[in-house]
Amino acid sequence: NQGCNISVNENGKAISVESFQTESGYDKLFVNGEAFSGSSGPAGKYPSTGRPITWTSDEIVASPGWKICLTATQTEAPSSTPPAAPTTTVTMPPTEAPTMPPI
Repeated sequence: NQGCNISVNENGKAISVESFQTESGYDKLFVNGEAFSGSSGPAGKYPSTGRPITWTSDEIVASPGWKICLTATQTEAPSSTPPAAPTTTVTMPPTEAPTMPPI
């Protein structure tokens, strides 16, 4: 058997499926504990942060496989202007002119 775990570090993003074709019933992709197999991929599912996406395969019948991506949520508005870099203000105390000793 083959398998792997994929860590999810992007909260609130849905899965888009570029392609999905596995051996139905035997090769499975799990998202939030739900199994996807055959030609039914996890399109539109929101994986939980900290819970891996898991792939298992029995290696008996080869299929084309799958390609999935995380997409931006609909609540995220595209921005044409990058956010301003954070600024830090540092205030230095005024310096005093050196004093000369009396002559």
